[in-house]
Amino acid sequence: MPAFSRSVIGVRRCYPGKGGKSTKSPRRLLILFPGSLGDFLCFLPTLQFIRATSPGCELTVAARGEGLALAQRLPEVARTLSLESGTFAKLFFASSLFTTEEEQLFLSADEIFSWFGHAQPEVHAALRSLGVRRVGSFSFFSGQESLHAVAYYLRCVGGTELLCPSLALGHEDKKWLETYWRQRGWAARSRLLLLHPGSGGKKKRWDAEGFAHIARWWAARNNVQVLILLGPAEEQEAAHWRLLGDVESALSVWQAVALLSRSDLYVGNDSGVSHLAGAVGARGVVIFGPTQPQQWRPLGGALSVLRNLQYRGEHPDDAGIALTEISVDEVIAALSHLGA
Repeated sequence: MPAFSRSVIGVRRCYPGKGGKSTKSPRRLLILFPGSLGDFLCFLPTLQFIRATSPGCELTVAARGEGLALAQRLPEVARTLSLESGTFAKLFFASSLFTTEEEQLFLSADEIFSWFGHAQPEVHAALRSLGVRRVGSFSFFSGQESLHAVAYYLRCVGGTELLCPSLALGHEDKKWLETYWRQRGWAARSRLLLLHPGSGGKKKRWDAEGFAHIARWWAARNNVQVLILLGPAEEQEAAHWRLLGDVESALSVWQAVALLSRSDLYVGNDSGVSHLAGAVGARGVVIFGPTQPQQWRPLGGALSVLRNLQYRGEHPDDAGIALTEISVDEVIAALSHLGA
């Protein structure tokens, strides 16, 4: 059975006319993609593939949360929308009445690619009732197949080569990073260890004492800095982590990208921030426990994945990642192998 279904096969391409100028209005594609930061980064190569194979097309991307914040700054994207707006919520109700402006949003697209509400017949019915003719509808990836999420999303639109997510800093991001470095009072040549001890779920978190050991190991060197990046779920832990280094818990996603791009080493769990680290080419270690690296490991950069297959096989239901599963020595050895 195929992993996805859609009403239209293939990515439409826009070919220029004579002299390199388009003879028609550019094709307009509407992309609907739910999911968290890590999901969006796994989807990013698909977005870039669509744009690369459809030169001249205008992409509108509807996403949510930090995925939306990333999309707003991507050069491939002409327009962004919040998938959490009432417009898209109406798709789940057969009796919904759309405004003229909302109808135009859908009808102005030459084609829609959607990973949103695939299993809900109401969504398909609503789009048909609006008169949308070309919709590629796909299942959202939740590990239902034994391949990497990046490969899954690319396959949905005809991509056959595994591509790495890639993010580049803009001029304003670089200026912000220079200012941040200076305000922290760090020397220009200070070497930065960036730690992200959190994750979207506690079951994916390595023992906090492990991160503490790594912070102290790095701090014992000369001309180094330790920065601990916390997410909303870990903000209440800030006081504990400040004993080990500088702490940030309210950065924008692009500010996190800037700091990750400047870090000398990174250590984190299976999380969206670790996918950001891969997308900017960071070096470091990502620690896995209950989740499958072959499906979710960050691509790009020089990130070593640590997972104890024997331990996890014997303790498949353990929540969290204990030091008996992944030891501090293993993490330090992997960092040292990277030239730490």
